[in-house]
Amino acid sequence: MKYMESLGHEARRHSTIVDILCAGTCPVRVPVLQPLAKCSGGVLLLHDDFGEAFGVNLQRASTKAAGSHGLFEIRCSDGMLVTQVIGPGEEASPDSHETFKHDTSFCIQMHSVEGTQSFSVSLETKADIRNDFIYFQFAVRYSNMYQTESTRVITSRLQTVDGLSAYLSSVQEDVASVIIGKRTVLRARTASDSLDMRLTIDERIKDIALKFGTQVPKSKLYRFPKELSSLPECLFHLRRGPLLGSIIGHEDERSVLRSLFLNASFDLSLRMLAPRCIMHREGGTFEELPAYDLTMQSNCAVVLDHGTDIFIWLGAELATQEGQTQAALAACRTLAEELSELRFPAPRILSFREGSSQARYFVSRLIPAHKDPTYEQESRFPQLRTLAPELRARLKSSFIHFDDPSFCEWMRSLKLVPPEPS
Repeated sequence: MKYMESLGHEARRHSTIVDILCAGTCPVRVPVLQPLAKCSGGVLLLHDDFGEAFGVNLQRASTKAAGSHGLFEIRCSDGMLVTQVIGPGEEASPDSHETFKHDTSFCIQMHSVEGTQSFSVSLETKADIRNDFIYFQFAVRYSNMYQTESTRVITSRLQTVDGLSAYLSSVQEDVASVIIGKRTVLRARTASDSLDMRLTIDERIKDIALKFGTQVPKSKLYRFPKELSSLPECLFHLRRGPLLGSIIGHEDERSVLRSLFLNASFDLSLRMLAPRCIMHREGGTFEELPAYDLTMQSNCAVVLDHGTDIFIWLGAELATQEGQTQAALAACRTLAEELSELRFPAPRILSFREGSSQARYFVSRLIPAHKDPTYEQESRFPQLRTLAPELRARLKSSFIHFDDPSFCEWMRSLKLVPPEPS
């Protein structure tokens, strides 16, 4: 492993990025190969076979525009301190970059410079901030694919607030979810760590509710702050999904997925964290819905985008109508390709019918909301109200009951009231 690491560093010094694409069902010694890809600025990808996803990734890996010898500098107001940076790089040595007499910048040596990657930066305040604004400057210097030196500088400012409500309203929930997710996944190096990190998420959610929420009168339950109402559900997807949960069988697969997530762009990171669920309607229209198992309606087709995988699920009733099946499948396939057109790595796109053995990949990533009371189902999944009584009865009878808690059950187990859907 040390040799592979040094080989990766040597490749990077020669402006060479090593992407490793594996295919097949045999183990490929991921712990040995991963340092080579990581230290050179590349990625290690696992594929089931030499099929479509392998071919698309091979093509995109060979044509992607990537810079080399990149330096990422972070400067901020005196009251701020950079405490952690997660992404495709490592802290630069002092002799690798220019410094000024009173320069307090935080400098990262980038493994490669690509639009499909990102850095997650955590900061803390050194003391109370008395100014109206905090300033940040991010500078990137790198050699592009033509070996021309490029410099990009972004200067930004954030307004400070002195009220709790204004502070909570300023938080971008998707961004907060991704940052919390990356900080958590970074510590999940083994299956045992993953279990610990699930408990860490539970504690994090409780801490936020206790610090920023309100206690229900005459009860021990706390309400989660309404300004952050979507945050718990995102983190619930994380704790039960492939990054920390048990729906992926082999630790090598989890390791590769975690490595991709830690370096991925914001958009891909968000999709890997919490899947996007889109239902195909009669007439060829699509409707975005919460990623709940209540979407599994036998007369519909559903697309589930989970970042590195996109699933197309065809209901049993729809599958009996050959013409409609083909039209729905073609429309869903086109949507899946559009969603992942510029994505690297390209996701595998799997389609299957309700009740098939492969459908478990789809079902395991949906929140089991069928376990909730009817009023909660309708509140979080309003589309349910539009179903005819016979369709609703059929949907209810189709579920297999198991021990996994629903989102609402999980929140109550933490002594919290499930937040109202935003």
